[in-house]
Amino acid sequence: MTKVLAIVTSADKDKIELALGFSRRRKESGDDIRVLFFGPSEKMVAENAELQELVKKVSAVIPPKACIFVAQSSGVEDKLKSHMELLPAGKYITSSIDEGYAVISF
Repeated sequence: MTKVLAIVTSADKDKIELALGFSRRRKESGDDIRVLFFGPSEKMVAENAELQELVKKVSAVIPPKACIFVAQSSGVEDKLKSHMELLPAGKYITSSIDEGYAVISF
């Protein structure tokens, strides 16, 4: 089984959709997938209803995470809290790597 941490940094809607679609399909194929929104992607998801709906659908198979510090500094913490868990991204990334996850970024 492949272990992948997908880090979504881009604020480009198409790239966010690509990341979520890839992650969902890989999870449904049996891979161990984690999704982390980090940086500009957090604000984009917080402000885009279509992306929020897509995140909600993907959450049924993969509970996404986002960086709490970016969310706070961008003023989107309250908007993101209802869609995903907020946590310190640096610690999450390093612990995922320590657990054998390969990192890909979108």
